Amino acid sequence: MSASTAAARGGWRGRRALKWWAIAAVVLACLGYLLVSVTGTTAEYYETVPELRAHPGGGEVRVLGTVQDGVVRSADGREVRFRMAGGGQAIPVVYRGTLPDIFKPGIQVVVDGRMTGDGTFQATQLEAKCPAHFSAAPGSSG
Repeated sequence: MSASTAAARGGWRGRRALKWWAIAAVVLACLGYLLVSVTGTTAEYYETVPELRAHPGGGEVRVLGTVQDGVVRSADGREVRFRMAGGGQAIPVVYRGTLPDIFKPGIQVVVDGRMTGDGTFQATQLEAKCPAHFSAAPGSSG
């Protein structure tokens, strides 16, 4: 085999190896993007009751708290009024909609909504807390 043939084969092998490295880099980039996009959409953050009370006018928020005794349901069962506590503080909550089956005093709930002018939290969504689906926002105590 001549020297020029050996050099040509070495160059061909180098281009082939470079091609495989490029394919591997694209595949890894795609996997990385998928991992970031999937974990980014499944992590849901919430505020604690003390954080909400410290900044009540922040618009739509998601808040974690424990349902307190004294839950009041409307006659049709579609509206519920209760106090939600956490971190030694409590807020009154009004929610109109379907309640989770396990809703009762002592359970943790996550509510979406906003504070009204009279200091009541008007919830548009209420969910029983499941530790696998919720986590505190970075830097918050919850």
